[in-house]
Amino acid sequence: MTTSGLSALVVVFVTAMAGCAHTRFLAGTTIPATDDNLAIIETVERYRGYLVEKNIEMLLLLASRNYSEDGGTPEANDDYGYAGLREILVGRLGRVQSLRYDIEYRRVAVRGDQAEVDSFLNGAFDLQGETGERHRCINDRHRFVLERTSSNKWRFLSGM
Repeated sequence: MTTSGLSALVVVFVTAMAGCAHTRFLAGTTIPATDDNLAIIETVERYRGYLVEKNIEMLLLLASRNYSEDGGTPEANDDYGYAGLREILVGRLGRVQSLRYDIEYRRVAVRGDQAEVDSFLNGAFDLQGETGERHRCINDRHRFVLERTSSNKWRFLSGM
């Protein structure tokens, strides 16, 4: 066999083998199981666990000092950053009597040291209000945004 024939055979073999390679996915998703994706989903799962436990101190440890929420309205009076996050968590979680919070992961996109996690939230909670207890359901799309720290940890920039 000639050198060019052998080269062609190697190219065909390598291409065929690459076509047989299987991408590993995170369980129950179509998200590739890369090191970054695993670390990001583990961080969001820690968030979910601390939220259900109503563990405000641990939730704050998962937030970046650059954390920011715009409240979803054009008005600035409902926006807050890291400094306001504690007050929001104390106020909201202090009223929660019971909580179920599930996250279905749809997509993880990593760009440099930032990541977006698109998900579907499914949950329910009972709130203690001024007029008694109220039951609420959550069934909606949600995006978490995280940043990689200098110690290679992931922290929330928004979405908590």
